[in-house]
Amino acid sequence: MRLPLLAAPWFALLLAAVPAAAHKAHVHGVMALNVVIDGPTLSVQLETPQDSLVGHERRPRPGAETAAAAAALALLRDASRWLRPDAAAGCSAGPVELMPGRLEGAAQPGEADGGHADVEASVSWRCTDIAALRGVDVLLFEHFKRTERIEVQVAGGSGPARQTLRRQRARVSLVR
Repeated sequence: MRLPLLAAPWFALLLAAVPAAAHKAHVHGVMALNVVIDGPTLSVQLETPQDSLVGHERRPRPGAETAAAAAALALLRDASRWLRPDAAAGCSAGPVELMPGRLEGAAQPGEADGGHADVEASVSWRCTDIAALRGVDVLLFEHFKRTERIEVQVAGGSGPARQTLRRQRARVSLVR
């Protein structure tokens, strides 16, 4: 996945600080969200098991599963539907880069359609008043009922921090 040039060093630093097992754990119902503040830019990277979005990790079957997969991907492609930075910061989202796991495209010859499948999305927001950015509301719980928690890593702003979001508390705090 390509990250904006300025955010890439922050993501590398952030990921180096997280134990490999914690970062790469594939647990159904658990998403990972990396948040980086670098100057006027807020960058967010989401990693989730495909199961947390649609209830399976294989290619969708025709009909309802295909429709659910398309809806999940459409939602992730529109950052404002799953992330809401504080309005006072005046943030505008750039395009979302998406790695759709097995939710998109046909199976390739010889491809096994089992095992784990992950979906990743990343987006950068340009903010006119980054100092006013106190937090980001994460709306993923509203759309993906199988999601139980979101493990968050924050770099930049007031420093690195870990947070766990749940349905009752779905806001990333960017100040300590």
